[in-house]
Amino acid sequence: MKLSRRSLIKVGAVASLAASGTARAMAGAAPALVIYDSRLPESRAFAALIPAPRIDVAQEDARFWASLRAAAPKGRIAGLTRWSDLVVVRGYLEEQGRRLRHEMRQGMLFRWDMG
Repeated sequence: MKLSRRSLIKVGAVASLAASGTARAMAGAAPALVIYDSRLPESRAFAALIPAPRIDVAQEDARFWASLRAAAPKGRIAGLTRWSDLVVVRGYLEEQGRRLRHEMRQGMLFRWDMG
């Protein structure tokens, strides 16, 4: 395959459309629940942008995730957390029949959706 400027631009356009489609799919309608970590500025900012009930990882660690273990609300659950917190949340939500729908790394954190 001959690499030309035109083919390189086409590949870049397709990649940007695919990325924006993923971002739109993750954004979608407002989630039923947001999980964030108040100790992390990026995660706090993420939670502040979404008008939904919230679970703060910083408080749930001390409560052994009682809020999430009880029963998560119906609908999509969105989060921006560290990997270790995602693993814990995913375990509790999978016990309730939820599945990881999207996951994307954002710097040192992970943006994810479960439904």
